[in-house]
Amino acid sequence: MKTPLKFLSILAMFSMLALTACKDECDDVDCLNGGTCNDGDCSCVTGFEGDRCQTETRAKFFGTYNVVESCNVSGNFNYQISITTSAASASSVIINNFYGVGAAATATVSGSAITIPNQTVDVQGNPLTLSGSGQISGNILTLSYTISGGGSETCTATCTKQ
Repeated sequence: MKTPLKFLSILAMFSMLALTACKDECDDVDCLNGGTCNDGDCSCVTGFEGDRCQTETRAKFFGTYNVVESCNVSGNFNYQISITTSAASASSVIINNFYGVGAAATATVSGSAITIPNQTVDVQGNPLTLSGSGQISGNILTLSYTISGGGSETCTATCTKQ
């Protein structure tokens, strides 16, 4: 009588081990915004980050900044910019008052990096061509870019978020 009971106990133990060993690590993981679960962790699509892909990568760039800028031709300037959302994609932003002249430049973000692709903006009827890149760390955004239109200059801007 003890032998069948032992056999059933051993069989039950092996069955429980087999069932728990086959548990999908992604069963209780809810990845948001198009993210997919791999081995219990979310892999986020471009434009989103966080342990559940819950945060737009570009959100850390949004806000108003005081800018201290140094350009190799025209000198030093102080002004404000604002960075806002762009409808182009989840990784696109608009830099308003770029170069302190009211221009709206488009940019893309990836992690803490920002890229300003080559583009032409209109400033009071004059086309300016610009491109550059930068990095955000805490509340400081550093931008380096080249701007041309009747001449060319390179500028570095240290932008402090308000």
